[in-house]
Amino acid sequence: MEQNTAFFFPFLAVYFSLYSILGNMTNQADSLSIILPIFNERERIVLGVQKALELAEQWPSETEIILVDDGSNDGGIEQLSAPVLERITVLYIEHQGKGAAVQAGVLAARMQRILFSDIDWSVPIEQILSMLLLEDKLIIASREIKGARRIAEPPWRHVLGKIFNRWVQWMLLSGYEDTQCGCKIFDGDLAHRIFSQVKEKGWAFDVEVLLLAHLYGIHVREVPVSWQYQTHSKITLVQDGIAMAQAVLRIKKRLLQGEYRF
Repeated sequence: MEQNTAFFFPFLAVYFSLYSILGNMTNQADSLSIILPIFNERERIVLGVQKALELAEQWPSETEIILVDDGSNDGGIEQLSAPVLERITVLYIEHQGKGAAVQAGVLAARMQRILFSDIDWSVPIEQILSMLLLEDKLIIASREIKGARRIAEPPWRHVLGKIFNRWVQWMLLSGYEDTQCGCKIFDGDLAHRIFSQVKEKGWAFDVEVLLLAHLYGIHVREVPVSWQYQTHSKITLVQDGIAMAQAVLRIKKRLLQGEYRF
């Protein structure tokens, strides 16, 4: 009996050592909130939420998925099955814009890290998982820096983005080639600090977020991604272009008037 015990002891020691290592890897991973803002996304909501669930399943720690409906009127939420709805949180707000939807989701999030993504997941989940392994407090996907790719994007949309970026750099915030990519990852506490001060409710909220991060002295990590353009874009060339340019002026005015606390 003593010989049998002695024989198995080394194997038991190895087993418990491996168990401890794997357990520590899981414990070291921060919990994660996944924010999905939507407005009239009936055609994409089922697949978009499914991808969020896939990401949550692959993340080795506690997760939550918060779907924020920005006043949709197309019955999109009704396309989700009861078992899926049981696994996510749905917030309903009056229609104000993407910035308002992301803000509502972030302020409701309760995990250590917060990711927001567009419902079409133009940045692949595999790349987002790689970004989540980085430890920076604010990580943003970039479609412009070296190593990035834009796939199937209409020329007019790329031109609009370039013009807006130059406007942002000239008027407000230099150093970022792409402020608008719909994939950003935050330390949870930092996200709450930033979004509690965000005033822009529309497309330009990303600029205000990055400005506040700059005012807080936060290093922003830019990561090149392969970004796949998806149809059904809700951005219009003239109307939204003018609105976003005006938003930058409003942010500049708040900054000069000392409205931001940092």
